[in-house]
Parts: sequence; structure tokens; C-alpha cells
Amino acid sequence: MKKFIKTLLDKHFHFIFFILPLSVFSLMGWVLLYFAIKFPTNVPIYGWITILVFAILPLLIMYITVFGISISEKQQKKIDDRRSSLTFDEKGITVEMPLFDKNCFMNWDTIDAIIYYDFHMGSDFTEYYVGYKFYLNTLPVYTKYEKQWWLNRLFPKNSDKRIVDIKDDTKQFKKIPAMVEEYLKTKVCIAIMEQPKRALVSSQTYQNKNKTTRVEKWKPLQSEPEEIVFDRYDRTLEEIKKSYL
Repeated sequence: MKKFIKTLLDKHFHFIFFILPLSVFSLMGWVLLYFAIKFPTNVPIYGWITILVFAILPLLIMYITVFGISISEKQQKKIDDRRSSLTFDEKGITVEMPLFDKNCFMNWDTIDAIIYYDFHMGSDFTEYYVGYKFYLNTLPVYTKYEKQWWLNRLFPKNSDKRIVDIKDDTKQFKKIPAMVEEYLKTKVCIAIMEQPKRALVSSQTYQNKNKTTRVEKWKPLQSEPEEIVFDRYDRTLEEIKKSYL
């Protein structure tokens, strides 16, 4: 019995824990909408809004999950243009942040330490958070663009932390090791970057009519998700983090 339940969950996990609950919520919404239309005088404005959300939102979420959202080439270009990007020179690193209408400058002399991280997330370890954290001895310099989106003008405050997090979706991200070697005069060798990120634990294939479903389970191989790339004072990870609390 336990094996049957386990097989059932593995085979229909997405349907049981996602599609089915959303379908129930949507069905409840449509039933409420039926009675609201039948007895409209008993339903206030906020009641109509709530009923419509219950009926339509779950269907919209299911559609996006199953079929996805089609993005045109023009829309993709706009998204790409809003990504952060890096530039390097003998003075320091500039992080252009179009999404927030500003840039962030770090002088090489202000960088005390750099830590590379690679965290595994999700039950199947297929989701990663990869990037570098720059630990500075002073606040970075933020410069706002002349033309700003109204929401960025509404919330103009810059970060007051001496830690700058640069994620792997940033343009020119892969150039960081070479630039660190060139301007900070230190050899960069990130061991966890070269290691395999995960190993296959088990794999099952299910055949349902003309559809074949393959369920894989993975586990992370890295023992440490973080590694020191550069540090002026030869400290450990714990010592670096403790000094920035």
C-alpha cells in the first residue's frame, strides 16, 4: 500500500498538489458566481471582486503553469536591457542597474573580501542561487540616472550595507575572476565552481497512453556552498561574515 501511494505521488505529484487544489478553488468561485448572479441584491461590490478572483485567478495560474507565457522578441529585448551589467577599469567595478535607474561603484581599494556562493534550492536540487558577495570597508557610491521611473523616484533610498551581491544573471558576470586577478593581483581558483553540482539518485519512467514521463531525483554533491575568492586579511568565512554583522 505504501509503495502504491508513493508511486501515485511520484507520478501525479504536480496534479495532486497543484492542479487539483487550484481546480477546487476555481470551482468554488464559479459556484459562488452562480448564486451571486441569481441573488445579485445580496452581494456587495467587494463580494463580486472576491468571487471573480476565486473563479478566474486559479484558472489563469494553471494556464500559465501548463502552457507558459509567450514572449515576443521585442519583449525579450526589453527584459534583457533591464538586466544589471558590470564594467571594470583601473579604478573599480561599476554595476549598472537599469531596473532601479542607478549604478553602484566599488573602488578596488574598498574591497576587503569576495565570497563566491552556489546554493541549491528545491526538493530536487535543480534550482540554484549563484553569485559573488563583495565585502567593502566603506559604503559603495550610488549614482542615480537623470531620467527615472516614477516608482524609483518614490523610493529613492540606497542600500546602507557594505555588502554588494552580484548574481549570475548579471551581464559580464563571468569576467569577475579575470578582473579580480588583474586589478587585485591575486590568483583566483574557485574549487566549487569546477565540481559537479548534483548527482542522480534515482530515475523512473512512466508510460501513459502516448505520453512518457520521467521522474528524476537528485542530490547536491558540494559539501560547502561558499568559497573565499579574495580576502585582504586572510580570514575564514565565519570571520568575514562576523565582521559585517
